[in-house]
Amino acid sequence: MYTCHVLQPAAKLELLASAWLFLFVGQAISAQQPPPAAKTAYIIERLEIVGNRRVPTDKLWARMTVHAGDTYSVETAQREVRSLWNTGFFDNVRSEVADSPSRANGKIVIFVVQEKPIIAGIDYQGIQSITEPDIRRALKNQKIKLSVGDWFDQSDLKRAVNVITQLLASRGYQSATVEPTYERIGSSGTVTIEFNIDEGPKTKK
Repeated sequence: MYTCHVLQPAAKLELLASAWLFLFVGQAISAQQPPPAAKTAYIIERLEIVGNRRVPTDKLWARMTVHAGDTYSVETAQREVRSLWNTGFFDNVRSEVADSPSRANGKIVIFVVQEKPIIAGIDYQGIQSITEPDIRRALKNQKIKLSVGDWFDQSDLKRAVNVITQLLASRGYQSATVEPTYERIGSSGTVTIEFNIDEGPKTKK
């Protein structure tokens, strides 16, 4: 047996009135809610690069796209940090941001860089079957910049070990070992490199 419930006219009116009241209250509450606060737009008041001694500042600014007066964002600062890092001149790059003392929404952005040292000297200990010019030519052929006056990069040092080892192997010294060391010279921003080479016995054909 099915039971059917039918609203009487008075009940219908009461239900309709309740629905309208709920809708009205909801709209009133919504109207009372304050609009979301607008996000503050920060402006770059000043830009600085500090820490570079050999690399001209103008040369670094030429690689960057941000300028004083542009809108500041964390993403903008990070992008310019990557741009400075990609120059290959630095061991470390970071940004520091300070509030402007004279402008409520102003930001002062400082890029702090640490230059790579310059190679002041290279010494090859233990070579007998090859010469320093042989090594320099082999490094140049592999596009490895490891000469006096070049910027020092540890990744180039590792690549140079492989090149010297292969050069010795091509001369018959298959078991040769190459151990590199380097030393920073005080606060001069330079480094000296030494390769300790043990050619080992020559492989008989």
